[in-house]
Amino acid sequence: MKENRKYLKSALLMCFFAAFFFFANVQKADAAVKLQEPKIVSVNAPTDVTTALRVTWKPVEGADGYIIYRREEASTQWVRIKKVAGQSQSYYSNIQLQPGSKYTYTVQAFCKVDGKVYYSTKGTNPVSAVTHLKTPALKSAASAAYNQIKVVWTPVTNAQGYRIYRKEAGTGWKLIRRIAGEQKYFCIDSTAETGKQYYYTVRATCSRDGQLYLSGYDMKGIAGKAVLGVSAITNITLDSSDRVTLKWKSVPGANGYVIQKSNTQNGTYKKIKTIQSGSTLSWSGSIKPGETAYFRIRAYRQLSDGAFTYGAFSTVKQVSSKNVEITQYVDNGYEGSTATITKVKRLVNAIGGMTQYNVSGFDYVAENENTGIYVGTEFDMAQGLYNLIIDTNDPKVVFNGMKIGDTQASASAKLKTAGFIDGGQNPQGYQTFVHRSDPEIVFVGTQGGIVTTYQYVAIDPSLVSSYSRFAMPRQYVAYRR
Repeated sequence: MKENRKYLKSALLMCFFAAFFFFANVQKADAAVKLQEPKIVSVNAPTDVTTALRVTWKPVEGADGYIIYRREEASTQWVRIKKVAGQSQSYYSNIQLQPGSKYTYTVQAFCKVDGKVYYSTKGTNPVSAVTHLKTPALKSAASAAYNQIKVVWTPVTNAQGYRIYRKEAGTGWKLIRRIAGEQKYFCIDSTAETGKQYYYTVRATCSRDGQLYLSGYDMKGIAGKAVLGVSAITNITLDSSDRVTLKWKSVPGANGYVIQKSNTQNGTYKKIKTIQSGSTLSWSGSIKPGETAYFRIRAYRQLSDGAFTYGAFSTVKQVSSKNVEITQYVDNGYEGSTATITKVKRLVNAIGGMTQYNVSGFDYVAENENTGIYVGTEFDMAQGLYNLIIDTNDPKVVFNGMKIGDTQASASAKLKTAGFIDGGQNPQGYQTFVHRSDPEIVFVGTQGGIVTTYQYVAIDPSLVSSYSRFAMPRQYVAYRR
């Protein structure tokens, strides 16, 4: 009996030590798989990446892998986003994020021992970062006024505002404007000098937890220049004395205007006048008789350095000094005093710029001393009654198509086609042409083979026989002198 108690006591003692070593080993195993929480080193991305962040941490000894958690700005809950294997794994790139948004990360280590998974803590030292904003795409920098440039870009998602920078050639970028609003897409630079070349670039901005974040920017920028507006010729008129008047639309910022003229629409334009006032909006000047003239105008402004800058030319406007054909008014010679005077007055009105005079021996006289045209009727003298005399060196007054400036051969051909016979030179040196059937005579004066003047005479048919057909009336010559 005594031996049995001894044996039982020994057995119990052995069980106690076995249990002690078992629990000791279990506690030792639990202590061996206790993992540290990974420390995040950084959360960032390259400046040209706007929808991803790279999370980097220090590897943890004994870890079989890591679990990455993310918390968005408006949330307090961790969301498991990725599980990666490998103790040496130390980063993860989180993609498909929103630009300009704040994200917070934590990393948890894990390992598997004897079929059981062990985890470290998480969220003890979370790290936050904001994704980069997209660089604004520059669209245009166009003149909005003579001293304004409108800069336009593509709005950036999640931008809270924009910063606009400007530079000139050879200088660095300078901040000129801050504006707020995600959907803002343009700004007006009202400090531009007319005609000067500028370059613009834009950065998007957002603020998180009191810190300002800026996007990248187009380093080259976009060019823009404030220019003068385009004027427009609003009215162009030509009076009877071939004086043309232009009126045009004012251009803001203009110090004056330059008027150019050409003889053809697509020909060479030459400056004919500089208007030295931005408020002057009209000009008058003469064109040649029979001439078609083309005009255009542009504004100018003097810069601070003394140079001049110009606006674009207006649309071309034209005006024509139309030829006046004598035969449309007094054709077929003498038709009696009353009828002839009526026709002559119509001719005088068509020619324009003539003054009526009272001259002894004439029923009606009109003359323009500047253009050298003279019309008279009912001139009574011993050789006969010269009912109509037209004397001119005005290029726009033509007779059967003949005009001043024609060659002598061309004038002769036109008169012969109209029924006139070449009667040779009269004593005064004029080439004489007499109509075959009508009592009409034309005296043509030339110089160097070019027609410089001519006289048309219509005679009362009843007195034709008393008129020397090849001599210029002496009394008339004396009168004209």
